[in-house]
Amino acid sequence: MSRLTRAGWHRTDGFIGLACDGQAVGRSLCQVCALEGGRWRLERGGETVSLLRMSPSAERDGAGGVRLHTLKTAAALLHPGPSLLVTACFVAAAAAARHRLPDPVTTLRLVGIMLPLQFAIGALNDLCDQDVDRLAKPGKPLVSGVLHPAVAPSAAAAGFALGLGVAATFPLPTLPLAAACAAAGVAYDLALKRGILSWLPFWVGFACLPLTAGAAVQHLTVRVALAAPLLALALALSIQLANAAPDIDSDRRSGSAGLAVRLGPRWSRRLSLGLAALTAVAVTLTAPALGQPISPVALGTLPLLAASGLLALRPDWRPFPVLAPAAGILAAAWLLALP
Repeated sequence: MSRLTRAGWHRTDGFIGLACDGQAVGRSLCQVCALEGGRWRLERGGETVSLLRMSPSAERDGAGGVRLHTLKTAAALLHPGPSLLVTACFVAAAAAARHRLPDPVTTLRLVGIMLPLQFAIGALNDLCDQDVDRLAKPGKPLVSGVLHPAVAPSAAAAGFALGLGVAATFPLPTLPLAAACAAAGVAYDLALKRGILSWLPFWVGFACLPLTAGAAVQHLTVRVALAAPLLALALALSIQLANAAPDIDSDRRSGSAGLAVRLGPRWSRRLSLGLAALTAVAVTLTAPALGQPISPVALGTLPLLAASGLLALRPDWRPFPVLAPAAGILAAAWLLALP
């Protein structure tokens, strides 16, 4: 065998290969692979599956590039983008409930509730999705081998313990509401993600987020407690479908029976955008009954309406990264407009 370059064993669903001078040599269960531009190509039963091994830029940059690539991949276990977005919405909801920004210490404590909980839910999600990720998202930290699978439950346990521990330092009912947020994420990861009720944890989470924020700053009213779950239903369905849309094909291959899989890519997208627009209309129409001025509420709905229209015109764009921030703006505007 010629000189090995970055030699190492790579195990993927029963396949073991060895990188050798830019080539991959290996054999298992009639599977054939080759190394092409930093990617494994796995052919199985006539179907070719591309498995990410290492980005070409990381290979070119040498050891430093490899370390940076490894750190980025490891950080992906915590789903930092969505986690930071939800945490920002949580802090904004607390500020809106009090109609002023919380002091720096309270802000850090609020972050200490939601950010660890979101990190924990993300880590648990990757732990539960390893079988699907091996084929659909092979660059993720657990299936790529960057992190050992045992890291995920440890990270999840630490995140839940920290987030709920910080929530316990706030007045009641902050802790039970934060626990409901965490339970919704756990239920989604462990049981509901691939079933017809995959939207339910999103609804619970969307409804509990402003309630938890209001309870933490002692500005939770009965009016908000009744209205938030009702108005969150359509928005939660919209965001859940937007989140699941890119994974419909891989979820279907894995046997998932989630709502997005049942609807298919086209109708999932249409329903997601329609429900987002419906939420904007419902929030505006119910404003007078909640004692809210219509103008600021209607202004807060504009980003969501614009996002829905733009995504309808651009079917090649992923809906979740566009709808999620717009939904956060709407939630903040709705809370700010409450008397």
